[in-house]
This record gives sequence, structure tokens and C-alpha cells, in this order.
Amino acid sequence: MSIENIQILSMNPHFHGLLLQLFLSGYNKPCEIRLAFMALPILMYSESRKKLASAKSTSKMETLFNKPEILENDVKISGKVKLSGYLERYQQIAPLSKKALIILYSKKKIVLNQDKIVLIESKRYSQFDGSIREWAKAAHYLGVIFAKTNEDHLNYFLGVDR
Repeated sequence: MSIENIQILSMNPHFHGLLLQLFLSGYNKPCEIRLAFMALPILMYSESRKKLASAKSTSKMETLFNKPEILENDVKISGKVKLSGYLERYQQIAPLSKKALIILYSKKKIVLNQDKIVLIESKRYSQFDGSIREWAKAAHYLGVIFAKTNEDHLNYFLGVDR
């Protein structure tokens, strides 16, 4: 996929809606709206998306992002490097997350119930091919991982003060 195509996709609110739909499919229960807003900044960062490619149904934030990485010169760095710049991306991507949720709602893929999102139509990442499948798999497994924790733990892990 060309750089131009990736750029167009990465700024497309319909694509973000698809990613959130896949995230919610992996989450597999009603999801707090704030958690959905936390997903896109992780998914839009290639380093964290690559890390999510190795995720399994048993993965957790700690097992995926805490494990030290060894560079080619035997230098160890924290696995959390794969999440660096999260807060800045969150602030930049929040308006895109809003548009994506509006699109999902207008297409009747989700229902908003007080402060929770209820998924009406789930998607499987296996129905996609190529580059889109990689994005879809990352979104699905991020949902699986988020479902195993709570917002306070995610805020602590990501270094976000509320």
C-alpha cells in the first residue's frame, strides 16, 4: 500500500469507525465511551499496532507492552516505548474518535446507553485481507486486552493523570 493511500485511510472517519467496531467486537460487552476514545491513539501508532499483531486472546497490557525489548546492540529498552506519545495522540485523535462514533451510531452499528456503547453488529478481523487485516486484528485484540482491565489501570499503565 502506498504512503498516499495509507495517509488517506488513516484520516478517514469511516475507517476509524471500522476500527472502533472491530475494537468493540473484541471487547465483547458494553464499553464505556471513554475506553473507546483510548483505543484509536494506540491503534494509529504503528509501533503499538505492530506489537498488537503478536497479541493472543490471553494477552494483557503488561504481557504485551511491559516486556523489555532488546535492540541490535544488546541494549534493553522498556516495552512501553511502543506506547510513547500516547497523550499527544489522544488529544489529536479525540475529534476523529467522535466522528467515528457518530458514523457507527448513524449506521446503526452501535447504540449509546448512558455512558456506554453497546455494539449491535460485530465484525471479525478474519474477513479482511492484506494491510486492512493487520489493522483489523490489532483493533480486535486491543478490545480483548481492554476488556480484561479497567479505566483506572489503563490510565496508570499509559501514564495518564485524570
